[in-house]
Amino acid sequence: MVKEAVQGKFKGTRSLKSKVTPRYPESAEREFKRVANGYMKLLNQTLKEHLPAIMDAYKKAQRKDSRYDGMNDLASKVRQEFQKIAEKLEKRLGDYGIHNLVERIGRLTKTSSLREWKRVCKEALGIDLAEDYYNGDFYEEALRRWVDENVLKIKSIPNDSLGTMREIVLSGFQKGRTITDISKEIQAEYKVSKEKALMLARDQIGTLNSQISKLQQQDAGCTKYRWKTVHDSRVRDCHQSFDGKIFSWDDPPEIWYKTKTRGIVHTGRRCHPGEDYCCRCAAIPVFDINTINVPMEKAVKIKG
Repeated sequence: MVKEAVQGKFKGTRSLKSKVTPRYPESAEREFKRVANGYMKLLNQTLKEHLPAIMDAYKKAQRKDSRYDGMNDLASKVRQEFQKIAEKLEKRLGDYGIHNLVERIGRLTKTSSLREWKRVCKEALGIDLAEDYYNGDFYEEALRRWVDENVLKIKSIPNDSLGTMREIVLSGFQKGRTITDISKEIQAEYKVSKEKALMLARDQIGTLNSQISKLQQQDAGCTKYRWKTVHDSRVRDCHQSFDGKIFSWDDPPEIWYKTKTRGIVHTGRRCHPGEDYCCRCAAIPVFDINTINVPMEKAVKIKG
């Protein structure tokens, strides 16, 4: 039924390259960044509540007659305070509702991806999709995996940061650094963590969008796609070299980067559009008349 409804669009050929570029889910990325920023504010708030006790312990350790005793006392106090920070942050994270927030962002991305997929099929094939099909277990499982993975990733950023901050305090004492220096280093580490959280938001929306796009296209019988960049100055040389080329879903291209001294360096990693770090590229479907299989709601009569 699908083949008969769309064959006029193929005009006697086996393949049909879509000319429609799916829009990137900018709104989902903005929402993820807002959530990540809110979470990092919780970390900053919790740090400010406990840093005075840590700095006070630092001062007392510096006044000890024995540097060995001072280090032992400081290490014990620092361990206690950072444990309190971790526990309080976990509690606040639960109150913040991070899992529900990330799930909402995932569904926003999925909705955007489906809207663009419907637009692609409408303009390229002339058919309307049965939207309920994409709410089945197959797509829901992919979304659940993404949500669970990203909740863990978000939590890991401040956890890793707290470990680094603890080392800043202890190593600073061993090196004889001032309290002012230690405070500045801790704030610098917080800024690094905040930037990591925002970069995670940008990267993971592209990843989920890519995963859903791949599922949709393979589900529709597409075995190939055309790589499409966003054509701006931020596009990497490697991705720019892929632009307009046809690739197979079973054989993603190898990622490389260019250096001034070594030239082109091959990484060994293979990625589809959206899978590389913070990639905004899109996979434009190449439909095959022999394998096409989309859940059609109704067909528009196609003139040959």
